Amino acid sequence: MISRRRILARMILLIGLAQKPWSCLADVSQLLKLGDTAFANSEFNAAVRHYSSAIDLQSTVPLMYTKRAAAYINLRSLSQALRDLNKAVELDSKFIQGYLNRGKLQRQMCNFAAAERDFTSVLELKPGQKVADQELQRTRAAKAKLEAVQQAADRAAAAKAQQEAQGGSEEHGEAAAARNLELIRPTLESLYEDAADCVKAQVLEAEMLFSAAEYEQVVAVTGRILKTDDRQLDALVLRGRAYFYLADHDMAKRHFGEALKFDPDHPSARKEFNKVKDYDRKRARAQRALEAQDWLEAEKNFIDALHVDPNHRRGNEGLWLGLCKSRAALQRFDDAVSDCGNVLVLEPGNREVKLLLVRLLMDAERFEEAQVKAREFLGQHQQDGEFHELAREAERRLKMSKRKDYYKILGVEKSAGDREIKKAYRDLAKRYHPDKVSAEERTAAEAQFREVAEAYEVLSDEQKRTAYDNGQDLEEHARAEQQWGGFHHPGMHFTFRFG
Repeated sequence: MISRRRILARMILLIGLAQKPWSCLADVSQLLKLGDTAFANSEFNAAVRHYSSAIDLQSTVPLMYTKRAAAYINLRSLSQALRDLNKAVELDSKFIQGYLNRGKLQRQMCNFAAAERDFTSVLELKPGQKVADQELQRTRAAKAKLEAVQQAADRAAAAKAQQEAQGGSEEHGEAAAARNLELIRPTLESLYEDAADCVKAQVLEAEMLFSAAEYEQVVAVTGRILKTDDRQLDALVLRGRAYFYLADHDMAKRHFGEALKFDPDHPSARKEFNKVKDYDRKRARAQRALEAQDWLEAEKNFIDALHVDPNHRRGNEGLWLGLCKSRAALQRFDDAVSDCGNVLVLEPGNREVKLLLVRLLMDAERFEEAQVKAREFLGQHQQDGEFHELAREAERRLKMSKRKDYYKILGVEKSAGDREIKKAYRDLAKRYHPDKVSAEERTAAEAQFREVAEAYEVLSDEQKRTAYDNGQDLEEHARAEQQWGGFHHPGMHFTFRFG
């Protein structure tokens, strides 16, 4: 049995068609049938073509516009669908189905005020109309959900601003943003059930994902927005920023460029576009200086590049490493240690930097730290022979650091020759000889004299000096020499007589 609504729709269609010649009526009727068949077979592009041809022949029938609007909606051409529904209610201000369809589409797109007006119009035309009443309530509920999502996004933005102002850790801010997003997620999903094409909600979701550093998901969400509307500027800029933090600078510039094409004065797009270019320019300049071994210039340019965006983790990892290498070459080992430490904060698994960090700690004569780090990294790379070798080296250097520094005692460089060592010994022996000091200073002078003699005993002997420089235990070395008929290490057992 045909419903009264369908009968009324057919009557409206026939009244409109009655104004055309019979040959035209036949053409329009045939085109509508073709359109309906195509629509039923999900061939929506074909349906649009047939409905459009019918409209060209008869443009005053509201129902034909609603048919084409339905096809456009299935093609995700929502703006074109909305234009058709506007035309339908313009042709017939009492067209209830036109108002209902347009109200649903407006709600689907988060145009809640417009949707409420359409459903209210239906209720004014037909008080108590059940569908209109249900859709009006659903629209108001969806509006409340969007307001809740907006409040969550505002809280996330405020928390991030406060964290940046107070100098808190970026990771802490991202974790808070992630928790905030999880709390609002059920409301967001419920909103999408009522308003699947709510661009505002999608942009808010992308902003919260961005605050949580979920950049891949930002790209996915904004991609869905741009598939529906490739001129959505907020989505273009947000997607470009996400690509920047994913270290895909070409894609970032492409999206900022698209936004500027549609709006050359868009402030955020212009700012972000210039930032990417500035970052790339300074990074390239720093890399060229590093390759040319112009260490001071490299250091300056790496610092300049890091200041462009301190939060660019994937990009700044390479900048910190370049700065580390530059400062290591300048023998500013403590600074280099700090720089390499920053690399490991950004990429904890970087093998090259782990090895470099331990070596830099030894160069900085921070031997206990070097040993701790070497053992830590060895535990992470048990099958890597280079980490085993480095751990042994760190142990050896730590042991060396705890013994007496004979070069320092004699006041000579490690590269000093035999004559320089002998001269230093004679000068110090005269200075600290107990016969040359007062009775009050005699005990201290004897101790100092013994150390000078001990240092000279080792450094003046080629074999002992080589063993010492190689970090070998001199007593063990002496016992080994004795076992094979070699020397005894008298340096450890001095006996002096002072007249």
